[in-house]
Amino acid sequence: MLKEMYNPTEVVIILWFISFITMIGIGLIAPLMSKYAQLLGASNFEIGIIFGSFALARTLAQIPVGYFSDKYGKKIFLLIGTFFYGFFTILYPFANSVIHLIVLRILNGISSSLINPVAGAYVATVAPKEKLGKYMGLFNSALPLGFSLGPLVGGVIAKWYGIEAPFYFCGALSFLSFLICLFKLKNIKINKDGSITYVSKLIVKYETPVKRRFFFMKFLKDRYFFSAYIINLIYYVVNTGIIAYLAVYASNYIGLDEIGALIAATNLTMGAFQKKFGEIYDRDSKYETLLVCGGLLLSAVGFYLLSIFPMCLTTLPPILKMFSALELVAIGGAMFLPAVNSQAMKRVGVEEKGAAMGVFTTSLNIGMFLGAVVLGYLADVFGLSNMYKISSLILIVVSICNYLLNRKKGKLCRL
Repeated sequence: MLKEMYNPTEVVIILWFISFITMIGIGLIAPLMSKYAQLLGASNFEIGIIFGSFALARTLAQIPVGYFSDKYGKKIFLLIGTFFYGFFTILYPFANSVIHLIVLRILNGISSSLINPVAGAYVATVAPKEKLGKYMGLFNSALPLGFSLGPLVGGVIAKWYGIEAPFYFCGALSFLSFLICLFKLKNIKINKDGSITYVSKLIVKYETPVKRRFFFMKFLKDRYFFSAYIINLIYYVVNTGIIAYLAVYASNYIGLDEIGALIAATNLTMGAFQKKFGEIYDRDSKYETLLVCGGLLLSAVGFYLLSIFPMCLTTLPPILKMFSALELVAIGGAMFLPAVNSQAMKRVGVEEKGAAMGVFTTSLNIGMFLGAVVLGYLADVFGLSNMYKISSLILIVVSICNYLLNRKKGKLCRL
């Protein structure tokens, strides 16, 4: 077995590129999926099923994937995920019914569960404890950056080459991620003493026997992991209001192209600031509560300003007011995401990072699924502007609860 010394930063950069390229591909087709489904005769409810099937399949697959990636190594799962995500994506243009699209979305959801969650667990495993926040912030920045660039590229490709072309391009990007993983990324082996060795074998069984479970409770019993899980889930419930409903809410004031630019700018800001806030988290654990609570409150302010932008500062252009509100949401997210990810992972053993990350990432998918349903209901009952006010209130409540919980933990520690 070949043993090599690897710089953790180099590993994280490789994993960043794999996730970045994959997220560009996902961003390419996500905005076009509803339109493509309509061309196949899908109703609005069926379009919801098409989108929801991806998140549901991804959620159900992540836990066993995390378990087996801890048992047999991370690289083989990244290879399988990137290859089959690309393969199933290029089949979309051949679908001729809603059922075909749902099946392909389920298969894509399962494939995607083998990519970003496993890559995130790889980062959490190789990162030194004193730099965990920095590396998680750097890695997490690939998701919003890739997803923000994807819709812009996808729109241009669809305009010039037809709505089917982005699916082929997305597949090609996924195959590129497969090649980078195959030739540039080494596997990792955890030794009996807890140290890490980089190896060339695709499948590595760990020497240390570990008691594993397939289900949530092992990690959710840890109050740090549990609180991080709940905070992340609620954040993505609220954040779905931007992804799913911003175009409807803002279309009376600005064009769809400007809405796309706003979403791209929001994701770029979030991605650009995550690494810096991750470094702040690493400096001292006392910053954890400040980053989490402060980030949630800043996002809450952004959501509230978004809810009242038609009525305030009427002399300013609507796009400028919306941009300011969404930037606050983005900076708030960049503050709290590295901290909450690190909070979830810091007490997990290196041999169980994959399973833990698989469980933790389900909070994102469940949050987005619940957000689409709950926020849609709130929008129908109270209106879109009040939906954003309720979102702001939810984040304020979560921030206060997190502060009180951490204050209680601090008192217990001093005792």
